Amino acid sequence: GVDQCIQKFLDVARQTECFFLQKRLQLSVQKPEQVIKEDVSELRNELQRKEALIQKHLGKLRHWQQVLDDINIQHKKPTEMPQGPLAYLEQASANIPAPLKQT
Repeated sequence: GVDQCIQKFLDVARQTECFFLQKRLQLSVQKPEQVIKEDVSELRNELQRKEALIQKHLGKLRHWQQVLDDINIQHKKPTEMPQGPLAYLEQASANIPAPLKQT
């Protein structure tokens, strides 16, 4: 039945895992430098993955900081702008340079 097939599959999986663990043990005894090289390689790959993840998060962080800065600037602009059309005209005319006198 299904239970027997599953049990058989699990037994074969355990035997396979045991075989590879034994080979790994033999390799570590015969060539310990190979195991160290593999470990170093795995650690380098993990560092690269984590560095890429950090860069991805930093990019998202910069984006949202810019969004927040834009929102803050938009909220500050109405308080800096003069109130009413006359105040706006006064401010705009204050920025116009005075005409030069001809002599």
